[in-house]
Amino acid sequence: MRVLLLGARGMLGQDLVATAPREISLFPVTHAALDITDAESVRACVKQCGPDVIINAAAYTAVDKAETEPQQAFTVNADAVGQLGRIAVAARARLVHFSTDYVFDGTSSRPYREDAEPQPLNQYGASKLAGERALQQSGAQHLIVRTQWLFGSTGRSFPKAMVERARRALKTTVVTDQVGRPTFTPDLAAAVWTLVGLGATGVLHVANSGTATWFEVADRIFSTLGVRSLLGGCTTAEYVTGTQRPLRSVLDTGAHELLTGRPLPHWEAGLAQFLKTTLRKVDQPGG
Repeated sequence: MRVLLLGARGMLGQDLVATAPREISLFPVTHAALDITDAESVRACVKQCGPDVIINAAAYTAVDKAETEPQQAFTVNADAVGQLGRIAVAARARLVHFSTDYVFDGTSSRPYREDAEPQPLNQYGASKLAGERALQQSGAQHLIVRTQWLFGSTGRSFPKAMVERARRALKTTVVTDQVGRPTFTPDLAAAVWTLVGLGATGVLHVANSGTATWFEVADRIFSTLGVRSLLGGCTTAEYVTGTQRPLRSVLDTGAHELLTGRPLPHWEAGLAQFLKTTLRKVDQPGG
């Protein structure tokens, strides 16, 4: 199977490269090499590669900046995705695309299933929902993987920011009332390759097992580094930003587990591996 991976140098993209099965002929393309908003360049790349599957791991992910530059978010997360879908149709390729829990408003007391009504609270979520719909309307055979609270050994993430603050002995305040499923990108990447192999289509929610608040994630990190006393909590209402975020956007992954026969590992196992890798890098000479 020939697979074209877009956004190959991003956090998830790097783990998709690292976990690719041996039988996959992978063609990883970075943002530096290909801007997904450049339709002609994307079309030429797809034609040259001749993929059976295109995985789009490229995205605009600056949640707060999207409030002040929504056009840029929509250009990458919606317009380019619809165009990519049409290119996939012409190439007879299946398209795998990633979306987010931020398409929901977080007011439900139950985890969100795939058929729950989206209601984004911010421009980032709205741009991702527009991308989902653009792909669905393109006519491409597709799989939309909704996931949430990603962290990995590369790139920027909340856990990495907490490690940096803890190591610098900075007092830190974290919200206690936003609940989700922290997801370790190596686990997500492995799950995606399983879905590719199964030929899965439609919309699926994929995330690590277990739920947590941002404060609970930070607590594990500050406690591990021996500076728990520097961490304090607050409510979302007390932590003022220019961007609304869902309070409880927990994804229901039952459909994915039914299809694959198993859940992803617990988020705490992923965080433990993340800390082991991250702290080893930091402790290395020159790290």
